Amino acid sequence: MDDVTDYEKALMERMTPQHKALMHKLTPKERKSLEQNVKPEYVDLIQSWIKSDEEIEEILFWDRGGKYDDPQWQQLKPVDEISARLYEHVKARYEQLRKESVELQRRSDLTLLSQFIPSLLFSGISGAVRCDGNGNPDETGAFFKGVELRCIGSVEDQINSITIFPLGPEGSDEFEVHFGSRIDDQPQGIWVYTGDSYSLLQLAQLVTRTLAKTDFKTTVRNQAGEMVTLDARAIRKASMEGEKLGYDDEMRLLSSVRVKGIDTAMEKVIELQKSFYERFGLEVECYKIGKKYGNFYLMREDNFDQFLPDTPVQNKGLVMLTATLVCRRCRRELKDFRDLAKSYPEIPFALVNLSSPQFKFYERVFGDMSGGDVENFRKTAAGVTPFVIIYVADDNGVLKYKEYISTGKAEAPPSMENTVAALNKYFR
Repeated sequence: MDDVTDYEKALMERMTPQHKALMHKLTPKERKSLEQNVKPEYVDLIQSWIKSDEEIEEILFWDRGGKYDDPQWQQLKPVDEISARLYEHVKARYEQLRKESVELQRRSDLTLLSQFIPSLLFSGISGAVRCDGNGNPDETGAFFKGVELRCIGSVEDQINSITIFPLGPEGSDEFEVHFGSRIDDQPQGIWVYTGDSYSLLQLAQLVTRTLAKTDFKTTVRNQAGEMVTLDARAIRKASMEGEKLGYDDEMRLLSSVRVKGIDTAMEKVIELQKSFYERFGLEVECYKIGKKYGNFYLMREDNFDQFLPDTPVQNKGLVMLTATLVCRRCRRELKDFRDLAKSYPEIPFALVNLSSPQFKFYERVFGDMSGGDVENFRKTAAGVTPFVIIYVADDNGVLKYKEYISTGKAEAPPSMENTVAALNKYFR
């Protein structure tokens, strides 16, 4: 880092050797954020909560479940030489991506820059199809064929995955890459939430804009198995006019491609998951938490009045987490928010994605938080995203704003202890 500035030198004097060593890797955007947001007196504070690589890794890759953590599956042997080579290659690339993700999260935290982490894609690997020694599918077999990666955004048994499966005779170098597991030699795809106009629009744009420009063959099917065509213009028009489109709340996304070579196959896996995660990001985890525990939702313009009506509700209250798709602090909060939903099953929790249209949220919630002056609150709020926002039902059952929990940009995100104490005050 030959062009180090005097300001950066002042910051580096307070940095640990590990963080000093990262300075030469910073991008121009990271260096700009460092200069704009990190004062020398902040450095000790920032370093106090970034913590070790192992702790960052646990924050990023907290999801567990399925065959990826099943000792029996992990003891299976590759059925042939191509599956053995494929597994070793994928494993090495997967470990590299994890390492890159941890470093980029550390750099983001150090420079106080929220940015998309393009390597934060997968949280586990396993064999794709359990089989006998001849490669025939066998649920009790001791071997596996192909490789399956669990995608970031999976929650316990609510799993998204991508499979690489060898095709052709022994010695062939051809593979099929596809969303989901492989059953009866067919790609299963993944289920995608489509219960509101924003989610529908994101899926439509993924299919018709992003994946349409690639080699992937992509279709969307409803829960009856029928192929669905998504028209982004019609979805946007219906949303503006307040119409509800007649799509299922969840649809199956199937996307696959055939390629030659292990390197090419793995790069196609990365391309497919990155395309999906760039659009659905943080939200896919929250949706799957809701599927698993039943009390976690995505709050939209479409459904805002269902969560925060002016009329009485049956619930004791409502807890919201604000986030954006590239929020470095929100990434640190998701596991804790999942645990809160598990611990308070009687309380609805909702993710408010501030990257999506949230006009009603700003007007109502920020209005409640500011005493009516929304713009002043947005300019002067002491903390930054994520906020934990608590509403409690009054004696008439009407939800009333009580408090929000947040911290400053240079501080650690709101602690689990503080949030639990607040929730216990209102709901226990």
